[in-house]
Amino acid sequence: MAKGMVGSKVKQIQCLLNSNYDYTLTVDGKFGESTDVAVRAVQSCSGLKPDGQVGPQTWKYLDTPMSGCGH
Repeated sequence: MAKGMVGSKVKQIQCLLNSNYDYTLTVDGKFGESTDVAVRAVQSCSGLKPDGQVGPQTWKYLDTPMSGCGH
């Protein structure tokens, strides 16, 4: 999943960012600029390369946030 994509998986990403990282993203299923910025921030805080791509490692941290990572 990455910027420009749409659909239910993007909604899930947005919901996880909102609930686990205290973001206030609009859950619209559109992977836009705000979602991209939030994903990169989570990746950076979690020790991942902040590339904006939501793959298996990023999903892991979206589901189970690292302590101290939050918006």
